[in-house]
Amino acid sequence: MMPQSTQHKASRGQSLVEVALFFPIFIILLAGVVEVSNIIVTQNRVTSAARAATRFAADGGQDEGMVTVVLNTVTQTLETSPDVWDVWSIRGTVNANGDGFEPGTWQFAHIYGISATTRFSDVNELEIQAQVLQELQTDEYGNSSQPTIAGGLQIVGTYAIHDIDSILGLNALPQYASVNSARELSVMRITGKTLNATAGCTAFPIAIPQGVRSVDQPQYDSIAALLDNSPNPLPGYNSFPAHTANKDLYWDGQDDAEEGDLFLVYGGVGNDKYSWLRWNEYILNPPATTLNNSLSWPGDSADYTDHGDNGTAPGYSHAVRGFLEAGDPTNQEMRKGDWVAASSASIGDVTSILNEHITQKRVLRLIIWDNAGAAAPPYKITNFAAFRVIGFNSSQNFLLLEFIRKDESCGQ
Repeated sequence: MMPQSTQHKASRGQSLVEVALFFPIFIILLAGVVEVSNIIVTQNRVTSAARAATRFAADGGQDEGMVTVVLNTVTQTLETSPDVWDVWSIRGTVNANGDGFEPGTWQFAHIYGISATTRFSDVNELEIQAQVLQELQTDEYGNSSQPTIAGGLQIVGTYAIHDIDSILGLNALPQYASVNSARELSVMRITGKTLNATAGCTAFPIAIPQGVRSVDQPQYDSIAALLDNSPNPLPGYNSFPAHTANKDLYWDGQDDAEEGDLFLVYGGVGNDKYSWLRWNEYILNPPATTLNNSLSWPGDSADYTDHGDNGTAPGYSHAVRGFLEAGDPTNQEMRKGDWVAASSASIGDVTSILNEHITQKRVLRLIIWDNAGAAAPPYKITNFAAFRVIGFNSSQNFLLLEFIRKDESCGQ
Protein backbone atom coordinates (compact mmCIF):
# COMPACT_ATOMS: atom_id res chain seq x y z
CA MET A 1 0.00 0.00 0.00
CA MET A 2 1.23 3.50 -0.95
CA PRO A 3 2.01 5.70 2.07
CA GLN A 4 -0.57 8.45 2.76
CA SER A 5 1.95 11.27 2.21
CA THR A 6 2.89 9.84 -1.16
CA GLN A 7 -0.78 9.57 -2.14
CA HIS A 8 -1.33 13.22 -1.16
CA LYS A 9 1.65 14.37 -3.22
CA ALA A 10 0.45 12.35 -6.21
CA SER A 11 -3.04 13.81 -5.91
CA ARG A 12 -1.68 17.33 -5.68
CA GLY A 13 0.58 16.76 -8.66
CA GLN A 14 -2.35 15.43 -10.67
CA SER A 15 -4.38 18.56 -9.79
CA LEU A 16 -1.56 20.84 -10.92
CA VAL A 17 -1.33 18.98 -14.22
CA GLU A 18 -5.09 19.28 -14.72
CA VAL A 19 -4.99 23.00 -13.93
CA ALA A 20 -2.05 23.48 -16.30
CA LEU A 21 -3.97 21.70 -19.05
CA PHE A 22 -7.27 23.47 -18.44
CA PHE A 23 -6.01 27.00 -17.71
CA PRO A 24 -5.04 27.93 -21.31
CA ILE A 25 -8.41 26.63 -22.50
CA PHE A 26 -10.15 28.71 -19.82
CA ILE A 27 -8.22 31.83 -20.85
CA ILE A 28 -9.14 31.30 -24.50
CA LEU A 29 -12.81 30.79 -23.59
CA LEU A 30 -12.75 33.91 -21.42
CA ALA A 31 -11.08 35.93 -24.18
CA GLY A 32 -13.67 34.59 -26.62
CA VAL A 33 -16.51 35.77 -24.41
CA VAL A 34 -14.88 39.20 -24.10
CA GLU A 35 -14.28 39.27 -27.86
CA VAL A 36 -17.91 38.49 -28.68
CA SER A 37 -19.12 41.02 -26.11
CA ASN A 38 -16.81 43.65 -27.60
CA ILE A 39 -18.15 42.96 -31.10
CA ILE A 40 -21.77 43.20 -29.94
CA VAL A 41 -21.20 46.41 -27.96
CA THR A 42 -19.29 48.03 -30.82
CA GLN A 43 -21.99 47.04 -33.32
CA ASN A 44 -24.65 48.60 -31.10
CA ARG A 45 -22.69 51.83 -30.86
CA VAL A 46 -22.11 52.00 -34.62
CA THR A 47 -25.82 51.33 -35.18
CA SER A 48 -26.75 54.16 -32.80
CA ALA A 49 -24.28 56.51 -34.50
CA ALA A 50 -25.59 55.73 -38.00
CA ARG A 51 -29.21 56.20 -36.93
CA ALA A 52 -28.41 59.49 -35.18
CA ALA A 53 -26.63 60.81 -38.28
CA THR A 54 -29.52 59.77 -40.52
CA ARG A 55 -32.05 61.41 -38.20
CA PHE A 56 -29.93 64.58 -38.29
CA ALA A 57 -29.86 64.48 -42.12
CA ALA A 58 -33.62 63.86 -42.29
CA ASP A 59 -34.10 67.01 -40.21
CA GLY A 60 -32.14 69.06 -42.75
CA GLY A 61 -28.51 68.36 -41.77
CA GLN A 62 -25.79 68.21 -44.38
CA ASP A 63 -22.82 65.85 -44.81
CA GLU A 64 -20.34 67.65 -42.56
CA GLY A 65 -22.85 67.70 -39.74
CA MET A 66 -23.57 64.00 -40.25
CA VAL A 67 -19.89 63.25 -39.64
CA THR A 68 -19.98 65.36 -36.49
CA VAL A 69 -23.05 63.50 -35.22
CA VAL A 70 -21.44 60.09 -35.86
CA LEU A 71 -18.26 61.03 -34.02
CA ASN A 72 -20.05 62.81 -31.18
CA THR A 73 -22.26 59.76 -30.64
CA VAL A 74 -19.25 57.50 -30.03
CA THR A 75 -16.61 59.95 -28.83
CA GLN A 76 -16.58 58.60 -25.26
CA THR A 77 -16.71 54.93 -26.23
CA LEU A 78 -14.96 54.32 -29.59
CA GLU A 79 -11.90 55.61 -31.37
CA THR A 80 -12.79 58.39 -33.82
CA SER A 81 -9.68 58.31 -36.00
CA PRO A 82 -10.37 58.26 -39.78
CA ASP A 83 -8.07 55.21 -39.91
CA VAL A 84 -10.81 53.03 -38.41
CA TRP A 85 -13.93 54.64 -39.90
CA ASP A 86 -15.49 54.88 -43.33
CA VAL A 87 -18.80 56.73 -43.52
CA TRP A 88 -21.04 57.44 -46.52
CA SER A 89 -24.06 59.69 -46.83
CA ILE A 90 -26.97 58.50 -48.96
CA ARG A 91 -29.59 60.65 -50.68
CA GLY A 92 -32.10 59.97 -53.39
CA THR A 93 -35.66 60.05 -54.71
CA VAL A 94 -37.43 56.76 -55.51
CA ASN A 95 -39.28 56.62 -58.82
CA ALA A 96 -43.07 56.33 -59.01
CA ASN A 97 -42.93 52.52 -59.42
CA GLY A 98 -40.81 52.12 -56.30
CA ASP A 99 -38.29 49.91 -58.11
CA GLY A 100 -35.45 52.36 -58.67
CA PHE A 101 -34.24 55.90 -58.16
CA GLU A 102 -35.06 58.91 -60.31
CA PRO A 103 -32.15 59.63 -62.69
CA GLY A 104 -29.55 61.93 -61.16
CA THR A 105 -30.99 61.79 -57.63
CA TRP A 106 -29.01 58.89 -56.14
CA GLN A 107 -25.98 60.07 -54.17
CA PHE A 108 -23.57 57.80 -52.32
CA ALA A 109 -20.84 60.08 -50.98
CA HIS A 110 -17.83 59.05 -48.90
CA ILE A 111 -17.81 61.72 -46.17
CA TYR A 112 -15.35 60.42 -43.56
CA GLY A 113 -12.42 58.04 -43.29
CA ILE A 114 -9.37 57.30 -45.41
CA SER A 115 -10.65 54.10 -47.05
CA ALA A 116 -8.63 51.98 -44.61
CA THR A 117 -11.28 49.84 -42.88
CA THR A 118 -11.02 46.10 -43.37
CA ARG A 119 -14.31 46.03 -45.28
CA PHE A 120 -13.89 49.16 -47.42
CA SER A 121 -12.83 47.15 -50.46
CA ASP A 122 -16.02 45.07 -50.18
CA VAL A 123 -18.35 48.08 -50.45
CA ASN A 124 -20.43 47.84 -53.61
CA GLU A 125 -22.55 50.90 -54.29
CA LEU A 126 -25.05 48.98 -56.42
CA GLU A 127 -25.54 46.44 -53.64
CA ILE A 128 -26.10 49.24 -51.13
CA GLN A 129 -28.63 50.84 -53.47
CA ALA A 130 -30.46 47.52 -53.84
CA GLN A 131 -30.45 47.04 -50.06
CA VAL A 132 -31.90 50.53 -49.56
CA LEU A 133 -34.67 49.82 -52.07
CA GLN A 134 -35.46 46.50 -50.43
CA GLU A 135 -35.84 48.18 -47.03
CA LEU A 136 -38.08 50.89 -48.49
CA GLN A 137 -40.25 48.31 -50.28
CA THR A 138 -40.83 46.25 -47.13
CA ASP A 139 -43.92 47.03 -45.07
CA GLU A 140 -44.41 46.66 -41.33
CA TYR A 141 -45.39 43.01 -41.79
CA GLY A 142 -42.20 42.12 -43.63
CA ASN A 143 -44.00 41.94 -46.97
CA SER A 144 -42.03 43.30 -49.95
CA SER A 145 -44.27 42.08 -52.76
CA GLN A 146 -45.66 45.58 -53.50
CA PRO A 147 -42.68 47.86 -54.30
CA THR A 148 -45.01 50.76 -55.12
CA ILE A 149 -45.20 51.59 -51.39
CA ALA A 150 -41.74 53.14 -51.86
CA GLY A 151 -42.81 55.20 -54.88
CA GLY A 152 -41.87 58.88 -54.74
CA LEU A 153 -40.08 58.72 -51.38
CA GLN A 154 -37.22 61.13 -50.83
CA ILE A 155 -34.70 59.50 -48.53
CA VAL A 156 -31.46 60.12 -46.68
CA GLY A 157 -29.22 57.54 -45.10
CA THR A 158 -25.91 56.71 -43.49
CA TYR A 159 -23.67 53.72 -44.18
CA ALA A 160 -20.91 53.34 -41.59
CA ILE A 161 -18.05 50.89 -41.12
CA HIS A 162 -15.89 50.83 -37.98
CA ASP A 163 -12.96 48.48 -37.36
CA ILE A 164 -13.06 46.59 -34.06
CA ASP A 165 -9.97 46.10 -31.88
CA SER A 166 -9.60 42.35 -31.54
CA ILE A 167 -8.78 40.84 -28.13
CA LEU A 168 -7.50 37.66 -29.82
CA GLY A 169 -5.55 39.44 -32.55
CA LEU A 170 -7.94 38.44 -35.32
CA ASN A 171 -7.34 41.79 -37.05
CA ALA A 172 -4.26 40.30 -38.68
CA LEU A 173 -6.24 37.48 -40.30
CA PRO A 174 -8.06 38.52 -43.51
CA GLN A 175 -10.46 35.57 -43.25
CA TYR A 176 -11.88 37.16 -40.09
CA ALA A 177 -12.52 40.59 -41.64
CA SER A 178 -16.27 40.07 -41.33
CA VAL A 179 -16.05 40.00 -37.53
CA ASN A 180 -13.42 42.72 -37.27
CA SER A 181 -15.66 45.45 -38.64
CA ALA A 182 -19.01 46.69 -37.43
CA ARG A 183 -21.20 48.14 -40.18
CA GLU A 184 -24.65 49.68 -40.30
CA LEU A 185 -27.02 50.98 -42.97
CA SER A 186 -29.67 53.41 -41.76
CA VAL A 187 -32.24 55.05 -44.07
CA MET A 188 -35.08 57.48 -43.34
CA ARG A 189 -37.57 59.38 -45.48
CA ILE A 190 -37.51 63.17 -45.78
CA THR A 191 -40.75 64.96 -45.03
CA GLY A 192 -42.01 68.01 -46.88
CA LYS A 193 -41.30 70.14 -43.81
CA THR A 194 -37.68 69.02 -43.86
CA LEU A 195 -37.26 69.94 -47.52
CA ASN A 196 -37.86 73.57 -46.66
CA ALA A 197 -35.11 73.40 -44.07
CA THR A 198 -32.57 72.02 -46.54
CA ALA A 199 -33.17 74.51 -49.34
CA GLY A 200 -30.08 76.57 -48.51
CA CYS A 201 -26.49 75.47 -47.97
CA THR A 202 -24.17 75.88 -45.04
CA ALA A 203 -20.52 76.45 -45.91
CA PHE A 204 -17.12 77.57 -44.71
CA PRO A 205 -15.93 81.07 -45.69
CA ILE A 206 -13.52 80.35 -48.55
CA ALA A 207 -14.37 81.17 -52.18
CA ILE A 208 -12.47 79.10 -54.77
CA PRO A 209 -12.25 80.30 -58.40
CA GLN A 210 -13.91 77.84 -60.74
CA GLY A 211 -11.25 78.28 -63.43
CA VAL A 212 -8.36 76.85 -61.38
CA ARG A 213 -6.80 73.58 -62.54
CA SER A 214 -5.22 70.78 -60.49
CA VAL A 215 -1.48 71.05 -59.86
CA ASP A 216 1.18 69.36 -61.93
CA GLN A 217 4.40 68.01 -60.46
CA PRO A 218 6.58 71.13 -61.04
CA GLN A 219 3.97 73.29 -59.25
CA TYR A 220 3.72 70.78 -56.43
CA ASP A 221 7.48 70.51 -56.02
CA SER A 222 7.81 74.29 -55.94
CA ILE A 223 5.66 74.60 -52.81
CA ALA A 224 6.33 71.24 -51.11
CA ALA A 225 8.86 72.69 -48.65
CA LEU A 226 7.04 75.98 -48.05
CA LEU A 227 4.15 74.88 -45.86
CA ASP A 228 3.44 76.54 -42.53
CA ASN A 229 1.74 73.38 -41.26
CA SER A 230 2.97 69.86 -40.59
CA PRO A 231 4.04 67.72 -42.32
CA ASN A 232 6.74 70.02 -43.65
CA PRO A 233 7.82 69.34 -46.30
CA LEU A 234 4.94 67.57 -48.00
CA PRO A 235 5.31 63.91 -48.96
CA GLY A 236 6.31 63.30 -52.56
CA TYR A 237 4.02 64.09 -55.47
CA ASN A 238 3.44 60.38 -56.09
CA SER A 239 2.17 59.96 -52.52
CA PHE A 240 -1.23 61.12 -53.80
CA PRO A 241 -2.11 58.27 -56.21
CA ALA A 242 -5.67 59.54 -56.79
CA HIS A 243 -4.42 62.91 -58.02
CA THR A 244 -4.35 63.81 -61.72
CA ALA A 245 -2.69 66.97 -63.02
CA ASN A 246 -4.48 69.66 -65.01
CA LYS A 247 -8.05 68.66 -64.18
CA ASP A 248 -10.68 71.39 -64.41
CA LEU A 249 -12.56 72.55 -61.33
CA TYR A 250 -15.32 73.90 -63.59
CA TRP A 251 -17.72 71.05 -64.37
CA ASP A 252 -18.35 71.21 -68.11
CA GLY A 253 -18.04 67.49 -68.80
CA GLN A 254 -14.43 67.68 -69.96
CA ASP A 255 -11.43 67.01 -67.69
CA ASP A 256 -13.63 67.44 -64.62
CA ALA A 257 -12.07 67.19 -61.17
CA GLU A 258 -12.40 63.89 -59.31
CA GLU A 259 -11.89 62.84 -55.71
CA GLY A 260 -8.23 63.09 -54.73
CA ASP A 261 -7.20 65.83 -57.17
CA LEU A 262 -5.06 68.57 -55.60
CA PHE A 263 -5.59 72.28 -56.27
CA LEU A 264 -3.13 75.08 -55.47
CA VAL A 265 -4.86 78.45 -55.11
CA TYR A 266 -3.37 81.83 -54.22
CA GLY A 267 -5.25 84.53 -52.37
CA GLY A 268 -5.93 88.05 -53.60
CA VAL A 269 -8.23 89.87 -55.99
CA GLY A 270 -8.66 88.34 -59.43
CA ASN A 271 -10.49 85.63 -61.36
CA ASP A 272 -7.86 83.02 -60.44
CA LYS A 273 -7.61 83.89 -56.72
CA TYR A 274 -9.32 82.51 -53.65
CA SER A 275 -10.86 84.86 -51.10
CA TRP A 276 -11.92 84.78 -47.47
CA LEU A 277 -15.59 85.61 -46.97
CA ARG A 278 -17.86 87.24 -44.43
CA TRP A 279 -21.42 86.04 -44.29
CA ASN A 280 -22.90 89.49 -43.91
CA GLU A 281 -21.82 93.11 -43.94
CA TYR A 282 -23.55 94.13 -40.72
CA ILE A 283 -21.36 92.54 -38.07
CA LEU A 284 -18.84 95.13 -36.82
CA ASN A 285 -16.33 92.87 -35.07
CA PRO A 286 -12.70 93.01 -36.29
CA PRO A 287 -12.36 91.07 -39.58
CA ALA A 288 -9.96 88.55 -38.01
CA THR A 289 -12.45 87.77 -35.23
CA THR A 290 -15.33 87.35 -37.65
CA LEU A 291 -13.31 85.06 -39.94
CA ASN A 292 -12.10 82.95 -37.02
CA ASN A 293 -15.68 82.47 -35.84
CA SER A 294 -16.90 81.48 -39.31
CA LEU A 295 -14.00 79.15 -40.07
CA SER A 296 -14.20 77.33 -36.72
CA TRP A 297 -15.87 73.94 -36.75
CA PRO A 298 -18.77 73.37 -37.38
CA GLY A 299 -19.19 76.83 -38.99
CA ASP A 300 -21.70 79.63 -38.42
CA SER A 301 -23.21 80.43 -41.83
CA ALA A 302 -26.66 79.48 -40.48
CA ASP A 303 -26.22 81.03 -37.01
CA TYR A 304 -28.62 83.92 -36.37
CA THR A 305 -28.52 83.91 -32.56
CA ASP A 306 -27.30 86.81 -30.45
CA HIS A 307 -23.65 86.39 -29.45
CA GLY A 308 -23.27 89.95 -28.22
CA ASP A 309 -21.32 90.98 -31.32
CA ASN A 310 -21.11 94.59 -32.42
CA GLY A 311 -23.63 95.76 -35.01
CA THR A 312 -27.28 95.24 -35.92
CA ALA A 313 -28.55 93.22 -38.87
CA PRO A 314 -31.68 94.19 -40.83
CA GLY A 315 -34.69 92.48 -39.33
CA TYR A 316 -32.87 91.73 -36.07
CA SER A 317 -32.26 93.61 -32.85
CA HIS A 318 -28.69 92.30 -32.75
CA ALA A 319 -25.77 91.41 -34.98
CA VAL A 320 -25.92 87.95 -36.56
CA ARG A 321 -23.10 85.74 -37.80
CA GLY A 322 -25.10 83.85 -40.41
CA PHE A 323 -25.44 84.41 -44.14
CA LEU A 324 -27.33 87.48 -45.38
CA GLU A 325 -26.87 87.96 -49.10
CA ALA A 326 -24.75 90.93 -50.15
CA GLY A 327 -27.24 93.40 -51.63
CA ASP A 328 -30.30 91.54 -50.34
CA PRO A 329 -30.17 91.03 -46.55
CA THR A 330 -33.67 89.51 -46.59
CA ASN A 331 -32.18 86.37 -48.18
CA GLN A 332 -30.86 83.90 -45.59
CA GLU A 333 -30.79 80.82 -47.83
CA MET A 334 -27.36 80.40 -49.43
CA ARG A 335 -27.82 79.14 -52.99
CA LYS A 336 -26.17 79.11 -56.38
CA GLY A 337 -26.43 82.58 -57.89
CA ASP A 338 -26.26 84.42 -54.56
CA TRP A 339 -23.60 87.00 -53.72
CA VAL A 340 -21.25 86.88 -50.73
CA ALA A 341 -19.14 89.71 -49.31
CA ALA A 342 -15.35 89.42 -49.05
CA SER A 343 -13.39 89.58 -45.80
CA SER A 344 -10.33 91.76 -45.37
CA ALA A 345 -8.79 89.28 -42.93
CA SER A 346 -5.72 87.31 -44.02
CA ILE A 347 -4.49 83.74 -43.89
CA GLY A 348 -2.21 84.69 -41.01
CA ASP A 349 -5.30 85.37 -38.88
CA VAL A 350 -6.57 81.78 -39.10
CA THR A 351 -3.47 79.56 -39.11
CA SER A 352 -4.41 77.74 -35.89
CA ILE A 353 -7.88 76.86 -37.21
CA LEU A 354 -6.46 75.71 -40.56
CA ASN A 355 -4.03 73.47 -38.69
CA GLU A 356 -6.93 72.02 -36.71
CA HIS A 357 -8.87 71.23 -39.89
CA ILE A 358 -5.76 69.60 -41.37
CA THR A 359 -5.07 67.53 -38.26
CA GLN A 360 -8.68 66.35 -38.06
CA LYS A 361 -8.78 65.72 -41.85
CA ARG A 362 -12.11 67.49 -42.01
CA VAL A 363 -14.14 67.79 -45.17
CA LEU A 364 -15.34 71.39 -45.66
CA ARG A 365 -18.05 72.59 -48.02
CA LEU A 366 -16.62 75.63 -49.83
CA ILE A 367 -18.03 78.09 -52.34
CA ILE A 368 -17.02 78.01 -56.01
CA TRP A 369 -17.23 81.45 -57.57
CA ASP A 370 -17.09 83.11 -60.97
CA ASN A 371 -17.92 86.76 -61.54
CA ALA A 372 -17.97 86.47 -65.35
CA GLY A 373 -14.90 88.62 -65.80
CA ALA A 374 -15.23 90.82 -62.74
CA ALA A 375 -12.09 90.83 -60.60
CA ALA A 376 -13.50 92.47 -57.47
CA PRO A 377 -15.85 91.23 -54.73
CA PRO A 378 -18.58 90.49 -53.83
CA TYR A 379 -18.42 86.92 -55.05
CA LYS A 380 -21.15 85.16 -56.99
CA ILE A 381 -21.77 81.52 -56.01
CA THR A 382 -21.73 79.21 -59.03
CA ASN A 383 -21.37 75.89 -57.20
CA PHE A 384 -20.52 74.24 -53.90
CA ALA A 385 -17.80 71.63 -53.46
CA ALA A 386 -16.26 69.62 -50.65
CA PHE A 387 -12.51 69.91 -50.00
CA ARG A 388 -9.87 68.98 -47.44
CA VAL A 389 -7.13 71.48 -46.59
CA ILE A 390 -3.76 69.77 -47.12
CA GLY A 391 -1.44 72.72 -46.51
CA PHE A 392 -0.99 76.50 -46.57
CA ASN A 393 1.61 79.26 -46.55
CA SER A 394 0.78 82.59 -44.92
CA SER A 395 3.61 84.63 -46.44
CA GLN A 396 2.91 83.54 -50.01
CA ASN A 397 -0.83 83.36 -49.32
CA PHE A 398 -1.63 79.98 -50.85
CA LEU A 399 -3.80 77.01 -49.96
CA LEU A 400 -3.29 73.43 -51.12
CA LEU A 401 -6.67 71.70 -51.24
CA GLU A 402 -7.77 68.13 -51.94
CA PHE A 403 -10.97 67.97 -53.98
CA ILE A 404 -13.52 65.50 -52.58
CA ARG A 405 -16.65 66.03 -54.67
CA LYS A 406 -19.01 68.49 -56.24
CA ASP A 407 -21.82 69.05 -53.73
CA GLU A 408 -25.37 69.34 -55.05
CA SER A 409 -27.05 68.22 -51.83
CA CYS A 410 -28.33 71.77 -51.20
CA GLY A 411 -28.41 75.29 -52.56
CA GLN A 412 -29.89 74.44 -55.95
